[in-house]
Amino acid sequence: MSKRVAFLDAKIRFAALFVLVSACAFGASDPMAEGLELFEKKVQPILAESCYKCHSHDADKIKGGLLLDSYEATLKGGDTGPALVPGKPEESLLIKAIRYVDPDLQMPPKGKKLSDEQISVLTEWVKLGAPRPAPSATDRLNRRRSTADDKDWWAFQPVRRPPVPEVKNPRWSINPVDRFLYARLQAEGLNPSPEAERRTLIRRAYFDLIGLPPSAEQVEQFLSDRSTNAYEKVIDGLLRSPHYGEKWGRHWLDLVRYAESDGFKLDEYRPAAWRYRDYVIRSFNDDKPYHRFLMEQIAADELWPQNPEAIVGTSYLRQTIYEYNQRNVHGQWAGIINDITDVTGDAFLGLGMQCARCHDHKFDPISQKDYFRLRAFFV
Repeated sequence: MSKRVAFLDAKIRFAALFVLVSACAFGASDPMAEGLELFEKKVQPILAESCYKCHSHDADKIKGGLLLDSYEATLKGGDTGPALVPGKPEESLLIKAIRYVDPDLQMPPKGKKLSDEQISVLTEWVKLGAPRPAPSATDRLNRRRSTADDKDWWAFQPVRRPPVPEVKNPRWSINPVDRFLYARLQAEGLNPSPEAERRTLIRRAYFDLIGLPPSAEQVEQFLSDRSTNAYEKVIDGLLRSPHYGEKWGRHWLDLVRYAESDGFKLDEYRPAAWRYRDYVIRSFNDDKPYHRFLMEQIAADELWPQNPEAIVGTSYLRQTIYEYNQRNVHGQWAGIINDITDVTGDAFLGLGMQCARCHDHKFDPISQKDYFRLRAFFV
């Protein structure tokens, strides 16, 4: 036997001896590894088929406050306490529930008891310490789910007409809105500021409603009008002004990123973009109902296909940057749809939804599934 062959033979013998010694020292099998393998092959399918519908982050309604799709959540448990005690199946509520030991604690409910084999698998898994793979960074982000507190947030409540509060000095309030303001000032121990003098008042009205200052003649006309409805006449006149739609329409145009060119390097001119701009201005000047204004921009071609004015509203869907010679056509189309979805969330819903494109939103109750449900409307 050559020295080289003898050397290799010695290495093989040493490796085999090391494995044998290790097995004797640490046991022939690793319970953690055995438990992980059992989870992947048998436990996870059982949980997915029989438990996650009611006890996972993807459930429409989490029952009993119990989540079973993560190790931490399972240990925390739900309304009745921790779901399991690792290594102790007899003390684990999860095992008691699937065995139907307690008539008030049975999972799955309604006579859908697991088979004896499935119960045995879950029991063995808990006995091995109930191990499961560590979640990835993406999994952790996707664990965000809306809570009851999220849904109770004031911005998500239906519009309602609250009772008008009582105030100490009702004569200060000209309309019901004033009473809400006065009630809050009163609660904070503050007094309302005195009414502005007439010259200041008319300038504020002009700037607020049409974005332009009044002329000297318009100021003098208001100052000399001593009728009880002088201010109301000024407001009505400003609301009838074409400048009203120009001023307030501009805010909407900014929200939906209106532009008269394509953007990108060439920034090609859009010769017909003004039609959408004028549509928005007319909508404000005509006092178009807000819900109709929104519906026209999203789906006028489906709802009012014979109405040319409404059809112009769908130009909203074209208010995105575009590069005519972009070689990656599919990539550009995906970017356009993403942009429309994001802006619709911002402008129509008042919600920044962009985060949910990649994972459930970390702060707002918006899931990734919600984002792509909305996005599907524009594809």
